[in-house]
Amino acid sequence: MRLKQIKIVNFGQFSNKKFDLPGDQINVFFGANEAGKSTTVAFIKQIMFGFHLRSNVSPFFEDYTPLAHVSPMGGSLIFENGDSEYELERLYAKGDKTKKGILTVKKDGQVVPESLFFDQIQNIDGSFYADSFIFNQEMLGQVTSLSQEDLLERIYYLGAANSGQLLKLRDDFAKEAGKLFKKTGKKPEVNRLLRQIETDRDKLVQTKAEFSDYEELAQDLKDHQDRLKKAQQALANIQTKQASLHDLQKELSNYTTLLDLQKQIKDIKFDSENYQKAQDLMAQGRNLQKMMQSLQKQLSELTEEDLIDLNESKKVVQQKPQLLQWQVEYRNCLQKADQLKQEEQQLLALSPEINELRDLNTEDIKQLKEDFLALPAKQNEEVNEISSSDKLWYIVGAVLVVLGLILLGTAGVVGIIVLIAGIGLAGFGYVKNTQASKQAADILAKQKAVKNQRQAFYSKYNLDPDMLDLNSVLTNLNQYKLKESAEKTNAEELNKINQQVAQLAANVQNVLREPIDDDFDQVLNGLDEIEEQINKQQELTQKKSNLTSSLNQDKQELKELGLKLKAVFAQANVENMADYDAAYQESLDQAKIKAQYDALEKSLHDDLDELKQEAKEPGKVLAQLQSLAAQSSDVTEEIEELQQQVAKLQVQLDNLADSTAVFEAKQELANTETNFVNSSQEYLANLLASKWISRSLDLASNERFPKMLNAAKEYFALLTGGRYVNIVLDKKLTVMRKDGKKREVKYLSRGTAEQLYFALKLAFIEQIKDKINLPILIDDSFVNFDDRRISYIKKLLEKISENNQVLIFTAQEKLVDQLEITPLTFTKGTQDA
Repeated sequence: MRLKQIKIVNFGQFSNKKFDLPGDQINVFFGANEAGKSTTVAFIKQIMFGFHLRSNVSPFFEDYTPLAHVSPMGGSLIFENGDSEYELERLYAKGDKTKKGILTVKKDGQVVPESLFFDQIQNIDGSFYADSFIFNQEMLGQVTSLSQEDLLERIYYLGAANSGQLLKLRDDFAKEAGKLFKKTGKKPEVNRLLRQIETDRDKLVQTKAEFSDYEELAQDLKDHQDRLKKAQQALANIQTKQASLHDLQKELSNYTTLLDLQKQIKDIKFDSENYQKAQDLMAQGRNLQKMMQSLQKQLSELTEEDLIDLNESKKVVQQKPQLLQWQVEYRNCLQKADQLKQEEQQLLALSPEINELRDLNTEDIKQLKEDFLALPAKQNEEVNEISSSDKLWYIVGAVLVVLGLILLGTAGVVGIIVLIAGIGLAGFGYVKNTQASKQAADILAKQKAVKNQRQAFYSKYNLDPDMLDLNSVLTNLNQYKLKESAEKTNAEELNKINQQVAQLAANVQNVLREPIDDDFDQVLNGLDEIEEQINKQQELTQKKSNLTSSLNQDKQELKELGLKLKAVFAQANVENMADYDAAYQESLDQAKIKAQYDALEKSLHDDLDELKQEAKEPGKVLAQLQSLAAQSSDVTEEIEELQQQVAKLQVQLDNLADSTAVFEAKQELANTETNFVNSSQEYLANLLASKWISRSLDLASNERFPKMLNAAKEYFALLTGGRYVNIVLDKKLTVMRKDGKKREVKYLSRGTAEQLYFALKLAFIEQIKDKINLPILIDDSFVNFDDRRISYIKKLLEKISENNQVLIFTAQEKLVDQLEITPLTFTKGTQDA
């Protein structure tokens, strides 16, 4: 079966790596140390047989959890087997409790059962494959560390299924057997139990001897206990007799008491119901007297000082509604005064002239009206200067005169006409100017007269007639005076209310006999206080009346009770309650004596005859008690002595072995013998298992090993370049050089020892090639070979590749050069495709 492709996914340092192997029988993987060669070898083995994670570590293939901590991990292998192709894919993800991963097998692209592939390789397991087909430094290192005897066994049993595990199991059984028994040992369990059996037997003999003494003491103890029991019974009988005599003695004393009580008994008749009636009447009388005392005390506390003049107080209190009415009117007056004041201010704001006129009487106001109406109207005519037109007449006339004079000399008539016209125009201008001047003077005179009259009005009334609206001012003045009149009336009303309140406050003060302010609140509080005093006074008066009524009623009831009590006393034939109480106490004493007598008589009824007889000899019982006391003392001493002897015997018994100790000794011996049988059986089982495994390995190797040894000679000769030509296995494993000399394996160099074991494993692979044909994995197994030995490897590899595919993983460039095969290379670090 030939490996065709390796595909690695998240395994160790590889994240995604694929190797397509050439069709040659020998494939070389070249890379530096730590580049991933051993990881690839572990990958091939674990894809076929399952992952080895942290909880299940293989000797050679440790945990290859992905360094990148990703999931899933695994990959696939593709094998060629004749015309068929098998693909093995194994994946592991977190949560897989088997930790082996899930294997999927495909044959020619179709998923098939796992068994179809493993049947082709005889269903071997991973350990068999690692021991047989994988060569690495750890395996070769174990070989060189073995002793001569262990190496001989390892080589002899090489090829037996799971020989390494069986040898370890055989050694484990032999070791366990050695722990259980040794011919001259003391610590092994079987040896220890043999000694323990002897010790337990001696102990049992000694315990039986002590038990014989124990039985004698036990009988003696039983005898003493019987005597003690009899003495205790005798003491109990004496104590019973003593108790009986004490009871008789006590009854004699009671009999004497009975006789004394009989002498004290009198025949007295007493009416308890009548006595109870007298007690009830007395109790009622005492209660009435207490109530009367309480009422008299309360009446005495109601002195005349607590009373006030109700008539005067009621008169004052009756004015409270009037006071409340005054309070309302007073508040209204205050509100009205504020309102009038505001209205006056508003009128003054509208007509400030009112301030000048409000002191005038009616006549003055009438004269004001006449003076104002007599005032002339204000002159608004302006005194005009000589107008420009009047001046024009002068100018035109003067011009025409000058022009006429000029023309007079030249034009004659025209000049005269012009001169006359000029003179006429000048004269007309003069007349016009004169009239205008006169008119202006008249106007000025009138204006001055008007101004003087108005100035006189202002001086008289301090009012500017030009700014005065007399009708409006007089109307507002009239309203203002009405407001002043109303304000005066309101003030008089306020004063009246204050006087009334002051008078009422004085009355309240007289009643309360304490100062009261002329204030509504103070007066109201005083009236409330007077009302409270009136109510209190009325309550006191009513209380006094009630108390007096109750007192008179109680006196009457007390008188009636006295009559009833006298009738009860007369019926009982006593003078007063003290005599009645003495009679009652005497009846109680007689009842007590009678009850004691009846009780004693009842308790002594059965023994009265005997007690009468014993009473005649009072010393007889005492003598019997003294005799019993002496007997009790003797028996008590005997009991104490017996108790001491019993305790002493019990201590002696406790120090000896009883039947329980004998039983325990026998049980200990039986347990030791049982443990001896069990340990012996375990020893024999381990010994037989070890012998059986050795015999089984012998049977498995007897037939195969001679054939394997012949093939190993050829491989060993190739590996050593012909220096060693034979391998001899007798009692010791020796190798023969070509000069005929023999050497034991333990004297070989490490490299030669590794070559020997290498050759033997290859010979075993050749023996099973027809049934199990898998790739041989060589992982730097030639690192200890020198250059001369490496030159021999090529021939060896060509020899073994005739039957099996060989995968070489190496970091040795010389080996790669010797093989002359193009290698598949590794790069150090995390690998990706």
